[in-house]
Amino acid sequence: MRVYPKAMEIGENEGFTPEKDLFKRAEFGRGMSHLVGNIEDPLVIAFDGPWGSGKTTFLKMWAGELRNAGHPVIFFDAFENDYIEDAFAALAREIVILAESKIPKTDKIACSLKEKTANLGIALLKGSLKVASKAAFRAATAGIVDTSDFKEIAEDTEKEADDLAKHYIDNLLNEPKRQKELSSQFRNALAELPSILAPPTEKENQKSLIFIIDELDRCKPLFALSLLERIKHFMMVQNVHFVLGVHMEQLCGSVRSAYGSEIDARLYLQKFIHVTIFNKIKNNGTETELDLYANYLSKYLDLRSDSGGTVKDAIETIIRITHLEQNSYRTIERAFSVLALAVGLTPRNHLQIGYLIGGLIMMKLMRPSIFAKAKQGTLTFIEAHDFLRFEPKANTLEEMSWEESIWAFALEPNLPGDFIRRFNEFGFRYNVRSGRDLLKFTANDIVDRIAPN
Repeated sequence: MRVYPKAMEIGENEGFTPEKDLFKRAEFGRGMSHLVGNIEDPLVIAFDGPWGSGKTTFLKMWAGELRNAGHPVIFFDAFENDYIEDAFAALAREIVILAESKIPKTDKIACSLKEKTANLGIALLKGSLKVASKAAFRAATAGIVDTSDFKEIAEDTEKEADDLAKHYIDNLLNEPKRQKELSSQFRNALAELPSILAPPTEKENQKSLIFIIDELDRCKPLFALSLLERIKHFMMVQNVHFVLGVHMEQLCGSVRSAYGSEIDARLYLQKFIHVTIFNKIKNNGTETELDLYANYLSKYLDLRSDSGGTVKDAIETIIRITHLEQNSYRTIERAFSVLALAVGLTPRNHLQIGYLIGGLIMMKLMRPSIFAKAKQGTLTFIEAHDFLRFEPKANTLEEMSWEESIWAFALEPNLPGDFIRRFNEFGFRYNVRSGRDLLKFTANDIVDRIAPN
């Protein structure tokens, strides 16, 4: 039995293989390839979806398809690189690495690109110099430097600050012109790169360079916005397209974090993003992508199927609530991991009712307050019903589904004798005195032994 699903490994040129393309996204990928392959003018595309909706997996597969079609591709994880101070340097490094992987480092073209990239990067860094003040120095050294030494140090600092101020003013007056020249040189070199990396034949259009930036919404807000600004000002050239793996609502939060809650974040982002493509969970007839992923996880985690339907019933509840709550694939992963551990750690001679386990797992992940009541034995049937939303809705005990009737047995205090007798076998066999005891046992001794991370 496995406990956690391993991140799917996708090779650089693997593309949408049948065994890994669980959701049959190859056709959708071909549509995106057609878009970036037939437009010369620079595009910035937001591939929008919440965290855990499968954006990274799709983008990695799509990157492989693009490479197989002859496109030069850069895949950049913004979250893993937000420790880099300068966003231009982070992006430019990837461009130089790609160029040097395809062109010998000693080649004049590679050397020229690297030189122009470095020159512009240095100019941008010089333009961001700050001048230290005596007041800042005093604040930084208070309580550390003796008063007898302070005068001499302060005089040296004052002279250094004067020199820095002069240097800063010189940069302020002279650097914009130099930055403009260096920016033009860099953009020209970048515009030539696609034709060098993927020379077109007589019968085909120039293959675009596709720069995929993933996890933009998870990196530091200022770094994310700086990436967008650097792209707009220095990298918008023909046959170079940027695709951003992002949750736009989260990115809007980064804008508001940087510029204040009053700003119209979506209007601000329109300055940088031309097209938004939504990564939606599809419904293919009777089986949705969530169902397909649940089946995949069940097989991958090797959940045991010989426990009297326990796992099957728990999965049924987990999937139903996931649909109702419109959760992501990541929620299913966490729920299935808890299920695998809960079933795996519980001896086979202990009572395991899948519908209770599945419902309690989802309560624990999504509604901790009502899960706490289940543990304490104070949860009501109405509270459970409001969360679980059984279908179809029953008006009488006789109309209840097996799942709903189990929850009624566990929580309703006044049930008819015939109804209770349906469940007495549990009490006699497993020494459970009442339905509420059964729920408390399941919550405390099966589900709450596991802490999902």
